[in-house]
Amino acid sequence: MNLTIISIGNKLSPWELDGINYYTKQLKNKININFINIKGQQHPKRSIEEVLKLEADQIIQKIPEESYLISWDSDGDRVCSEKFSKIFENSMSNNLKICFVIGGSFGLDNNILKKSQKVLSASNFTFPHRLFRIILIEQIYRAFSIINNSPYHK
Repeated sequence: MNLTIISIGNKLSPWELDGINYYTKQLKNKININFINIKGQQHPKRSIEEVLKLEADQIIQKIPEESYLISWDSDGDRVCSEKFSKIFENSMSNNLKICFVIGGSFGLDNNILKKSQKVLSASNFTFPHRLFRIILIEQIYRAFSIINNSPYHK
């Protein structure tokens, strides 16, 4: 299965890479993950709307063709780990490529949210983007553990 994660933010720090690598190594034979980091467009002379539009333009260029697009937004649907794993089961049985989009500190432009087949929210909490990338990878690992009846998910 091919999976793309597009994220607005800075280059990954060493501790982020360690966290992400911990889970991606365990997923190596099950899934191919392509990480695309896009530099945030915040600038004192730009409005929030301008920043969101510029980031959306860059995101749209990076979305792989024929992807099942899932965006993360605080107003999105909240799902448990079991339901999250069903997204992967359905995608694998329908041979779909999944593309996750993580917005910048201002979130995502409405055009990205409208283009998405699913909009999810991880929590009522606000997470730093650096941490959320690791949370997402862990939940992807957990989803595959659920699918494969591995003891990781209890």
